[in-house]
Amino acid sequence: MNFSLDQLLAFVTSVEKGSYKQAAIALGKHATTVSQQVAALEIDSNLLLFERKVRKLELTQQGAELYQYAKPVLVEAGQLAMKVEALSAQEPGELKLAFGSTIRDRQLVRCAKEVLKRYPTIDLSIRSGDPLQILEWVADDQVHLGIITTLFGNYPGIDSVQMYNFELAYIGPPDWVKPDQKVDPAMLRALPQIVYRYVLQSPQMQGHMQSNHSIEVQSLEDLVDMVSLGLGWAIVPAYRVVDALEQQDVVAFQIQGANTVNWFCEAVFKSGQQLNPAAQAFMEQVQKLPDR
Repeated sequence: MNFSLDQLLAFVTSVEKGSYKQAAIALGKHATTVSQQVAALEIDSNLLLFERKVRKLELTQQGAELYQYAKPVLVEAGQLAMKVEALSAQEPGELKLAFGSTIRDRQLVRCAKEVLKRYPTIDLSIRSGDPLQILEWVADDQVHLGIITTLFGNYPGIDSVQMYNFELAYIGPPDWVKPDQKVDPAMLRALPQIVYRYVLQSPQMQGHMQSNHSIEVQSLEDLVDMVSLGLGWAIVPAYRVVDALEQQDVVAFQIQGANTVNWFCEAVFKSGQQLNPAAQAFMEQVQKLPDR
């Protein structure tokens, strides 16, 4: 059986618009052209697709069944056309990103969405992990670009670009402290501090440790749950615990004599390799994000 994409398009559009006239308007063609293409499809397929009535098309059972198959074919054909154009323009075929689990939020995902608008056929993958994991993924070419909490150091074989700043918050369980209470550092040292594993593994992060006893966690969700249950206190990006604070699962407090502390995140990518246009576009989107 021989048929063309133009015939399928005329048929599908006629089904969806309800008439040849409205289909022709949608396609920018003459109504006669659309009706002839549908008629040719009926001849080529030996199927009756429409019952022609005055000013109305009534889809037959055969037409309804064909429509269910024709519509996906047109969608796939459109995607194929975009892919051919992308290949012809030498656009990147994939974008592999990694977000630090402590700082990942919807804004980073929106940045990826903006890249997809520019490169709709690209294969996108997103991983989450701690900064040390992401640095390994970048070094091993498993991801093109990572967004991590800074480790305040140099990364051999990896370049970094500073992104947005964010405020840190000290959080504790509601039965330990009151909101905005100023806590004596000596008292804090006697209480368990819940800390991310990568902090304990990074010598340059030891200034982050303030308690004599620590509890190790991997994820922000575990950290917040443990604080809310009274297992210890923690230092976290303030913007990542807004909901927990509003729900009073945890309480933000201050340390006597301490100033507000800001950290920043970094984009990391392999040294000596030019970022593909999609990765570069993503980094530019992240650079537009405001400080938190």
